[in-house]
Amino acid sequence: MKYISQVGKSTRILALAAICSAITLFGMSISVAQQSDEVGPFVPLQTSINAVMVNLVDHASHFIWDASYAANLSGRDWQEVEQHAIQLIASGTAMSLPGTGIADRGWAMSPAWQEWSQRLTDAGLAALEAVEDADQDALEEAGGDLVESCQGCHDVFKPEAPTEGLLHIPHYDE
Repeated sequence: MKYISQVGKSTRILALAAICSAITLFGMSISVAQQSDEVGPFVPLQTSINAVMVNLVDHASHFIWDASYAANLSGRDWQEVEQHAIQLIASGTAMSLPGTGIADRGWAMSPAWQEWSQRLTDAGLAALEAVEDADQDALEEAGGDLVESCQGCHDVFKPEAPTEGLLHIPHYDE
């Protein structure tokens, strides 16, 4: 009987140790999950926000707008719309960071600027969703959202739409 009691005690100790280990591992997994949700330091934007607008946003937007009014889009056209939608998504994020332009830090610090940057990202996401569904009407709606995003932001932050000497060039041959 003493032996059985000893085995029972050992089993309880092992069970208790297993429970403690499980609790410890669970706590560690929560800690790791919380750490992975934390964002480290951002890589600074090494160009002006204006350069991002002219060279990425303007170029991608014009392609989206043109495609949204096309009579018919080929498979290749949809692939190009996808590429430009992704450029817009990334550009909205990039434009939320201060760049090297004179006004960039002030813009990036403004909650209104952050909202317009998010609206640009959202318009790109809507265009990407239209691509996934090959939905011409949804692409046209995304193009309209894009116009509202660009025009609204320019009305507040760049009413004269200066380009700091940057032009939408090169114009690619068809």
